[in-house]
Amino acid sequence: MHFSISLPGLKEVDIKRVEEVGGVIRICVEMERKIHRCPSCQSRTSRVHDYRIQKIQHLKLFERKTQIFYRRRRYVCDCGKRFSEKNTFVNRYQRTSIENQAVGIRAIKGKTFKEIGDNYGTSATTIVRRFDQLARSEVKPVEELPPVIAIDEYKGDTREGKYQLIIADGITKKPLDNA
Repeated sequence: MHFSISLPGLKEVDIKRVEEVGGVIRICVEMERKIHRCPSCQSRTSRVHDYRIQKIQHLKLFERKTQIFYRRRRYVCDCGKRFSEKNTFVNRYQRTSIENQAVGIRAIKGKTFKEIGDNYGTSATTIVRRFDQLARSEVKPVEELPPVIAIDEYKGDTREGKYQLIIADGITKKPLDNA
């Protein structure tokens, strides 16, 4: 069975089955079979070694938690190297979809990491990790201090310590540094 519906972040996949189990929407997907380039020897191959089912957390659909069951194809090359097919919706070694990166944006605007984790069906630790990734990309080295500086300290138990400090430009409200 082939669904012609297009879901956010799943434009290049074949949706095989959609079902609701215990308030969770399960979407079973598979990529189209293509010729892939071996990461080791760079030769092209279409020989399939095996299939693995990968469970991925996705964005909520209709206010229900959503899981993707991705039937990941693994190829084998003549050189003996085995590798997974390339896809556009989940990064290597990850269990959340790329579309679920909205969690990071919500982590900035949300009240607490635990509340956001509960809303997205993940742990507060995952939310903190996403927040840290976004913070690293936003905080740039400062060449010159602005005329107004805002300093805020807050309690947050991380590997760096129990309390954190953020220094921001008091006019533009952009962060300058955090510790």
